[in-house]
Amino acid sequence: MFRVTEYTIKNEKIKTPVRIAQISDLHEKSFGRKNRILFETVEGLRPDLVAITGDMIYHSHTKHPNRAYIENVAAWAGGRAFPSFFVTGNHERMWADYTKAIFTENGVTVLDGRHVSFTAGGTALNIGGVDDPTIDAHSAGRLCFPQDGRFNLLLAHDPLPFRGGYDRTGADLVLCGHTHGGQIRLPGGKALISPGSHTLFPQYSDGLYTSGRAAMIISMGLGVSVIPFRLFAPSEVLLIHLVPSA
Repeated sequence: MFRVTEYTIKNEKIKTPVRIAQISDLHEKSFGRKNRILFETVEGLRPDLVAITGDMIYHSHTKHPNRAYIENVAAWAGGRAFPSFFVTGNHERMWADYTKAIFTENGVTVLDGRHVSFTAGGTALNIGGVDDPTIDAHSAGRLCFPQDGRFNLLLAHDPLPFRGGYDRTGADLVLCGHTHGGQIRLPGGKALISPGSHTLFPQYSDGLYTSGRAAMIISMGLGVSVIPFRLFAPSEVLLIHLVPSA
C-alpha cells in the first residue's frame, strides 16, 4: 500500500491556504481495481489541484505502452472537480507525445516548458512544468516565471537540475519525483542508490531541499522500476499545504 506524507510551505505570496496533492512514478502500478484506492485517497485529501510528476510507463523501452492504464489515470485526473497538471518522466522518453496526448485529450493540463495562471481561493499562482531532460534537455532553460506577485510552482520529474537549473526559473517551489526515495534504503532512511542516476548515496532522495529562495520537495513515488520491490522506501502520495507566512 502507500502512505500520505504532508509538507507545509510558508510564503508571503500565499493569501489563503492551498492544498496540492502530488502523484509520481506510478510505473503502471495499481492500488485496487482500476486504482480506485489511490483515486479515492487523493479525492479524500480535498486538493485544490493535483500534480502528476511523470513516469506513468513501467519501462521506457516497452514496445507497447499500457494505454488502458494511462487512459484510466488521465480520465480520472481530468474528470474531477480539481484541476490536474502533468509533466513527463524519463520513462516516457520513447513515448512522450503519445503520453501527453492521452492526458490532454482527457482534460489534464500538460506542461512542457510553459506556465499557466491559476487561482485557488484568494491565492494566485503561476504553475509551470518542464519535460524530463531525457526528452528535452532545454525545457527548463526556456521557462522563466514572471515576478508578478503570484506564487510560482514548478513541476518537474528529475530533481538533479535543482541547483543552477530549476532555482533560476523564478520558482518558489519545485515538486519532483524520479528517485523512488532510493527504492532500497538503509534502516533509518538513508537512500543507497537512485534508480535514475544509479549513484550510491545520491544527493537527492526525498523530502525538502532549498536553494536561495527556492524550495524543492521530492516524492518517493508509488511504483517500482528495474528492481521489482521497495525496501525501507514506502510508496507515498504527497499533500503539500501552502500557507501564508504571517
